[in-house]
Amino acid sequence: MTATYKMFRYMVKQIAGDLMLAMLVIMPFIVGGLFKYGIPILEEKILAGFGYGEVLRPYYDLFSWLLAMLTGMMFAFIGGLVVLGEIDEGIAKYIIVTPPGERGYLNSRIVLPAVISGIMTAFLVMVFAINRLDLITTVVMVLSTAFCGIITAFLVVAISSNKVEGMAVGKLSGLFGITFFAPFFIKGAVRYIFVIFPMYHVGRWTQTGNMLYLITAGGLFMIWSIVLYKMFRKKFG
Repeated sequence: MTATYKMFRYMVKQIAGDLMLAMLVIMPFIVGGLFKYGIPILEEKILAGFGYGEVLRPYYDLFSWLLAMLTGMMFAFIGGLVVLGEIDEGIAKYIIVTPPGERGYLNSRIVLPAVISGIMTAFLVMVFAINRLDLITTVVMVLSTAFCGIITAFLVVAISSNKVEGMAVGKLSGLFGITFFAPFFIKGAVRYIFVIFPMYHVGRWTQTGNMLYLITAGGLFMIWSIVLYKMFRKKFG
């Protein structure tokens, strides 16, 4: 664990020395502030002036979910970009043969950032949620967005050949989490094209409270994680 922590601390130094990665860490705080204070002002001071009062109020909880997904995916995305950078520099294969091994490397680059993202998600939604969230919703939010972040990190590394491609794939992988909103805004049979994505089922649970959707989401998270982890490992031969 000590060696894994040292590897993680080395990654933190890399983030601190890269302005773009540092901005990814700060971004959820900025977005949270905009949601907490900007959305009510937009609705009460601007939209109400045009006769559109309380247009956004029914979707206040969805802004909290969006903030949670942004936090989970941003922190994991950083880990994925660091891995790609180490692959580009040719040092990743050497790191995984050090005493911590592949497991230690995976923990320091993917798992620990996901754990931190979960902690940060819980903190940010408690501070910046427009409406107060109940405990069960908060726990589901933290766990699902953390898993979503892990899948994003695996996807970025598995598909991209360098950090430039990683940035593009990271943006596309955001669609993975956005499927959460499909049940709220897409009606009819077309929404079922999203059933292979776990966040779609988390969205359905949010709508209905049916635990079967959460069980389905958990199974899909495991399947996606296993498949993408195998693709992740191929990067290291």
